[in-house]
Amino acid sequence: MRRPSYLSPTSINIWEQDREQYYLQYLADERPPRIPQTRPMSVGSSFDAYAKSFLHEGIFGKGFDSRFDFKTLFEAQVESQNRDWALTAGKHCFEQYKDSGALSDLMLEISSGIGKPRFELEVRGVIDGRREGITMELEGGVVLLGKPDVFFINKAGTHVVLDFKVNGYCSDYTTSPMPGYVRLRNGRRSQGQHKDCQLMMIGGVMINVAAFLEHLNTDWATQLAIYAWLLGIDIGGDFVTGIDQLVCQKDQFGGSGMPHIRIAEHRLRIGSDFQWRVFAKAQAIWEIVHSDYIFRDVSKEESQQRCKALDGVAAALKGDGTAMDRWYMEASIG
Repeated sequence: MRRPSYLSPTSINIWEQDREQYYLQYLADERPPRIPQTRPMSVGSSFDAYAKSFLHEGIFGKGFDSRFDFKTLFEAQVESQNRDWALTAGKHCFEQYKDSGALSDLMLEISSGIGKPRFELEVRGVIDGRREGITMELEGGVVLLGKPDVFFINKAGTHVVLDFKVNGYCSDYTTSPMPGYVRLRNGRRSQGQHKDCQLMMIGGVMINVAAFLEHLNTDWATQLAIYAWLLGIDIGGDFVTGIDQLVCQKDQFGGSGMPHIRIAEHRLRIGSDFQWRVFAKAQAIWEIVHSDYIFRDVSKEESQQRCKALDGVAAALKGDGTAMDRWYMEASIG
């Protein structure tokens, strides 16, 4: 059985949803082939490459760090089978994001901050912490990995962790934004704040104080909490999460095939108690997956038998890498 070298927001989510799938993907000796990147995933990655390369060049200058050139980011994040399609789709998202004014406002916010902003491709680190009644005594901490989009400290000294989301680009239906947004941009028009949003200026950022992010989307809150810790913020610490969510409506322009995109801007905090609970969960997973007792809803002997059976499934799924193997793997664990 393999032992994972880190936990990520994605792997934690898979563990919570389906522990047998987690075992197949992360623990089995014969790891099945990775599920290919889907078009919805690729358009988000393409937009991220357009936005991040634009912001990085605007702040640091062209050629400052080749890792953040558009071509480098795009090819690192978008798999080859999707590149032709995603190049156009991602550009469409980026152009609508830019035309709405959201990009220039974000650039101004970042460039007026304290110190140098961080644009990360991948951050890995050991996170450790103690809180009586919540965390366990775990030697060496937990190794976490994340891929935050943007991190900066604004001119008031507030730490801001920002993430881009593209939702519904490939859907046949209109995607609704997550509730609680502080502003919804529809083209160049602002449609104001969400009806349940209560705006207040805190630390130089106009945020929604009616809810914490975990009240609206626990997966996003888990993801951004982990990003914050990896960027140096203490577990339970105070920071602002920024989410610029691109929500799509199919073929608004009548036959163009390109969706109309609204920009929902979310500015929220993540509660201290929630952060500690997420870390405690990560600790528990880390301890289990580095033990010889994985499935703790049954006896240790039954757990080990289940692991052997799953090793057999993983070996069968691995196959010889043919298209039929990939189809069977996706149908079995997708």
